[in-house]
Amino acid sequence: MKLNHIGLNIQRKEEGVDFYQNILGFNLEHQFKLSPFLAEKIFCMGKRDEVFLYKKESLQFELFINSENTTPGFTHICIEVKDREKIVKKCENAGYPVTRIPRNDKPDILFIRDKAGNIFELKN
Repeated sequence: MKLNHIGLNIQRKEEGVDFYQNILGFNLEHQFKLSPFLAEKIFCMGKRDEVFLYKKESLQFELFINSENTTPGFTHICIEVKDREKIVKKCENAGYPVTRIPRNDKPDILFIRDKAGNIFELKN
């Protein structure tokens, strides 16, 4: 089994560029409109939505524009990156929340989140 993509809600299409491209380094591969028929059948939401597919290496995010606030609870995505501090600096400079939890004899625990509240854990 292999993960193909992860679907996430974002509130504005600019978030694709601001966070997923400029902060995480993903590139827009494809965009399309999800028909109200498919949105209702698949997600029980009968509205037309724009969808943006961003990709970096073998990881893809399918970003759905959804202006409604969602609560992620404990849901998060853990990604391994080469330079966590570079991403943290970009987040801080662009006003994205960063949660850093120092630990003794281990790397800090690092979480970042986009404006829609999607949470990402950063590991080296």
